[in-house]
Amino acid sequence: MGMGANGIALEVERRVYRSEELPADLRCQILSFLRIWWPEGFVGENRLRNWISPEDEHPVHIVLVEAGILISHAEVKWKHLDHACEWYKVYGLSGVFTYPAFRRQGYGTEAVKAGTKYIDEQDGDVGMVHCDPELSGFYERCGWIPMKGSTILEGDPKKPVISDHLLMMRFLSEKGKRGRTAFEREPMYFGETAW
Repeated sequence: MGMGANGIALEVERRVYRSEELPADLRCQILSFLRIWWPEGFVGENRLRNWISPEDEHPVHIVLVEAGILISHAEVKWKHLDHACEWYKVYGLSGVFTYPAFRRQGYGTEAVKAGTKYIDEQDGDVGMVHCDPELSGFYERCGWIPMKGSTILEGDPKKPVISDHLLMMRFLSEKGKRGRTAFEREPMYFGETAW
């Protein structure tokens, strides 16, 4: 428990939910933020989208909540990735945000560190975050390694484009650690979109 600027006791809770367990009120708050911050995910056939992530990505939501109000969110997903003639189980951190009124108070860092710990405890080979380059320092402080020489391809597999996101990684298994050089040097097709 901490104290707010006005002296009111704060009781921020950290909760972890599988997608199917996520309470409707928190789902609504997450979707509301996503619709405003990443509107490109809610156009065309997805303009009335009421899901956060596809179920085949196995989403898990880490939320910081006080009195039913969502403060910060991070999502962990996983998929198999074919890269440089190897199959990797990749866990990703996605959908990281903090509502504006709560920024610069450590909540985003807490959500990312909780998501990172969750990833570290799973059976993955590597962990990935695709972020804007200016967020590199933030993720580095949370234990992620910038892969500045990596090229991420996304979009149509027949005509992929180079992503403008920076790839940040964690190498978890022995297989993942052995593959680090390939992730640094060989272009990686991630899929239709980077997480």
